Amino acid sequence: MNDDIIREMTVIPTHPNLFAFHSDKEGMEQEMADEDDICYCSIYINYPDNRVYCISQGWVLRIHGRDVPGSDLEDALQFLSTKDLNDSAEICSECLYKFLLTLADTFADTMTLKEKTDEIKRYVDKFSLMIAVKHSQMDDQMERIGDEDDIDQATDHFEFLRSYLIQLMDQQNRLQALLKDLKSEGAEEWVMDLVRERERLARLEYQFYSQTLLLRVVNDFNLLLRMLSFILKTSDEILGINEKIHEEILSNRFAAKAEDDERLSSLKSYAEKSRTVEHNFGNILQILSRL
Repeated sequence: MNDDIIREMTVIPTHPNLFAFHSDKEGMEQEMADEDDICYCSIYINYPDNRVYCISQGWVLRIHGRDVPGSDLEDALQFLSTKDLNDSAEICSECLYKFLLTLADTFADTMTLKEKTDEIKRYVDKFSLMIAVKHSQMDDQMERIGDEDDIDQATDHFEFLRSYLIQLMDQQNRLQALLKDLKSEGAEEWVMDLVRERERLARLEYQFYSQTLLLRVVNDFNLLLRMLSFILKTSDEILGINEKIHEEILSNRFAAKAEDDERLSSLKSYAEKSRTVEHNFGNILQILSRL
């Protein structure tokens, strides 16, 4: 990203934490290398001017003669990882580069609609798999479907998702059965509402993955945007329901009820997963709504 210029550099990989005690550009400039062929493989965002700088040389990061906005780089990092922005994550530079060209306003005219269509499909395809993997790892009512390292270009996405989709259907069936039992027992309405919402959430998550799989056969950019609008609507619904569930399962009345009824334990354990759901689907809304 050094303005498309290839330079021979001596690479000295350094951990970003080594520079964490600097709080501004002036402090970072103290870390610049004395030689002009040293690269620390580290960059930083200077928020006052919204630019990204190379730590070792002090260069502004540029692509095709244009500065890379710091806000766009943050969006890319957030979208391409299922982790919180403050957590460490490994993201390939090629993925960042293509994301910036595809979705950043600064580089909106650098790709054809066909190229954008292909890249957006690839992003959504891979990110949906990453979400499924992460969610299967955090849900104690599910079996893990794999790890993010298992996802590559040769991955058959449908086969990879199949076990997760089956588990989502099984989850819906269990919740429907639980709701039926609660009704017959005359359970309180708020408890049944909670189970209904949890079942609806599993159904919407299934719908989300089905929609992302359909994107794979879309080759027209305008149709792609139309399909993305449905995905965004589903994501928004998931976020809304997820927040309602999270608030309820952290309430005192639910804690008391869960102690007396072990059937609600699966809902109780959802608290941790709900934060991950919020993060991942929030990313989808934030980034794809810009298209």
